[in-house]
Amino acid sequence: MLAATNAGTGNLDHFSSVQVVGLSEVKPRWLKDYADVISGFLAEFDQCFKEFNNLKPQFGLFVNTFDVDAESISKEFQMEVLNLKCDKQKQKYTDIGVPDFYNFFLEKCIQN
Repeated sequence: MLAATNAGTGNLDHFSSVQVVGLSEVKPRWLKDYADVISGFLAEFDQCFKEFNNLKPQFGLFVNTFDVDAESISKEFQMEVLNLKCDKQKQKYTDIGVPDFYNFFLEKCIQN
């Protein structure tokens, strides 16, 4: 966004290559076209990754299982999260950290 705004207004502080050439060599129309291209990329990027925003609450389940709001995740995971929060697993999670906890948890699930 910053690049599109700066290019559109002729602010070349973040465009070192254009600074070397000099603003007098760059036509204002080129800067406007460049700003439009950058804005188009941003809009396309937002559209392509819109689904990630929709899934954001689900990612919280894997980032920090014990802090996730059970109501914000899929119903099939809600009881599992609530059981984990009520179980002694939370202390184990705090004691050994994220990577080791998931290994520990998988081993525990396999045993049961």
